[in-house]
Parts: sequence; structure tokens; C-alpha cells
Amino acid sequence: MRKWGLHYLTGLLVLAVILAGCGSGDNNSASDNAAANMGTASEASTEAAPVAEETMKYDSSANSDLNQTAARGGGEADSGGNNPAGKGGNSGQQASGSSAGTSGFSGIDVAAGLNKKLIYKANLTMEVEDYGMAQSEVRNLVTLAGGYIIGFTENMSDYEKGGNFVMKVPAAGFSPFLDKLEEIKNKGIQRSIEGQDVSEEYVDLESRLKAKQLMETQYINFMSKATKSSDLVAFANELGAIQESIEQIKGRMRYIDQNVSFSTVELRLYQSGSGIVDIQKKEQEPLLIRASDALSKSLHALSVMFQGLFVFLAAALPVLVVLAVIVAAVLFIRKKLGRGQVTKLERIRAGRTTQRELPGHSTGSLSEEADPLKEEDEHSNK
Repeated sequence: MRKWGLHYLTGLLVLAVILAGCGSGDNNSASDNAAANMGTASEASTEAAPVAEETMKYDSSANSDLNQTAARGGGEADSGGNNPAGKGGNSGQQASGSSAGTSGFSGIDVAAGLNKKLIYKANLTMEVEDYGMAQSEVRNLVTLAGGYIIGFTENMSDYEKGGNFVMKVPAAGFSPFLDKLEEIKNKGIQRSIEGQDVSEEYVDLESRLKAKQLMETQYINFMSKATKSSDLVAFANELGAIQESIEQIKGRMRYIDQNVSFSTVELRLYQSGSGIVDIQKKEQEPLLIRASDALSKSLHALSVMFQGLFVFLAAALPVLVVLAVIVAAVLFIRKKLGRGQVTKLERIRAGRTTQRELPGHSTGSLSEEADPLKEEDEHSNK
């Protein structure tokens, strides 16, 4: 039995040695194949290194920009509260205020929108008591907010008069501007606010712009090294198409920046008029009622006229008193001077009469002496 056990043990050892040799051979062949494959892959990777490097560079830059944007927006949202327009990246969310004194929109949402490239838009419909006054208040609020009006339409009728405003206001003052609009005296108001998230589009535009600018540089280098006219024309055509794409991308980015910096507010103001039916009812009223209305209006006009006259006299009373005193003084002085001149003339006449009655007084001397008297009479008459 012991011999058979030794034989079995020896056989197992020999089998193990054989299997180990086969495995090492397979491993060597596999390692050779792997080395060959690695060499091929290294050659391919060496050839594709520049393209891969540039691609990874743009991808990493785009991802880093997107991550930074998301981090800033997330931090702002966590620190400031919920964001009704940008939560979840939805572009069509709407929010309506729950009370008449607030717009349901905070400055934190605007700050998050500036970081996340959100475009805000508000729609308001307001019924006012005085359309003219409300329109003036709206224009003043837009000026104070640093915005501008890009569209205005107005319609007037017997039934209603109103106007539609399309305004642009700075995004930083978007929420306060809406609060000020709601403070205008009104009978009712409807409002809605929505935000469009264009962060992803903006990051994509930045990446495309970098790639196009790199291609532009490469084609400029190709044109400088071209030796054939056909190659030069081909490079010029490609370069023109690339530059056109660059300008389109830049234009879209400027448009997004403008709409992110300035929010849009669409406002409809209207005042309900008396209506055609009310006018017809007034025309069909009885004769006595219409006559009574006309009489009351005439009396009211007379009352207003006499009130104005009384106010005018009250305002002019001090001036009239001063003028009366001056006129009285002038008349008194003139009258006193006139009495003195009359008394003097009477004395002269009495003296002349006495001289005439005296004997031996000549007529010629009297006529000669009467000339001064005549002059005195003329002077007194004047």
C-alpha cells in the first residue's frame, strides 16, 4: 500500500510540473501579444496626441467653467433660499405673488440668475383709476430704475383707454421695480414671472468659440505656408466660413449677456370708461332731469366765477388801499393850492375896483394894469 501511495504522489508531482510549464508558455505568448498591442497603441496614441490634447483641453475648460458656474449658483441658492425661476434648471417656471403688496420675487433670485445666466421676464396687467397719472408714474419709475422703454402702444375708446409697455430694467433692480409698480393705485392686478436658464448654452458657445478661434489661427498659418494658388483659395474660403461662425457665436453671446443684465417687463395699464351704454342712458334721461343738471352746472360755474373774483379782490386789497391813500393826498394838495390862488385873484380884483372908483385914475393905466390880472386868471384856469 505504501508503494502505491508513493506512486500516486510521484505522478501528481509530475503532472503539476507539466501543467506549470504549459502555463508559463501561455503567459509568455500572451505577454508577447500584449507587448505588440501596446506598441501599436503607443504609436496610434503618439499620432493622435495633439488632437487628443486639444480636445481634452477644451473639454476640461468647459467642464471647469460649468462646474464653477453650478457651484456659484448652488452656493447662492443654499445661502439665500429657494430660487423659483432657476430651481432644477427648468426654463419655463412661473411664479405669482400671493399678496397684493409683494411681487413674490426676491433679490436673491436675481443674484443667482446673474451667476447662472438666467433671463427674467415679468408680465403684469393692471386696472387703474386714473390712466394718465398711472402712465406718468410708470415712466418715472423706469427712469429712476435706470431702464428704458423699448415699446409702447396706446388705444382709446369710449369704453376703455389703456396702453401696453415693454420695458428693460437692470436685473439687479428687477424685484424692487416690480414692487414699485405694484404700489401704483389700482383696482386689480395680475402678474407672472418666468426665468429662462441659458447657462448650458452659454458654456457651449464659449467652447465652440475657443475651438473656432484655434481653427482660425491654424488656417492663417496654413495660408502663410501655402505655395499653390489653389490651396490658398481653399484656405481663404475655409477661413472666411470660420470667421463668420465666430461672429455669429459672439453675437449670440452678446445677446445673452444683454438679456441677463437687463430683465424684460411687459405691463398693460387700462382704465374702464363710462361705456357706450351709460352714454345712451344719459341721453335718454327725462327733460326735467337734464334741465336740472344744466341749471346746477350753470350755478356751479357762477359760484366758481364769484369765488375767483373774491379771491382776486382779497389779494389786491393792500395794493388798492395804498393807491387810494396816494390819490386822496394828491387831490387834497391840489384843492388846497387852488383855493389859495382864487383868494389871491379876488384880492387883486378888489384892489383894481377900488382904483377905478378913485377920481383922476386913467383908463389906459387900468387896461395896462389889467394885463397881469388877465394872465393870473389864465394861469388859474390852467
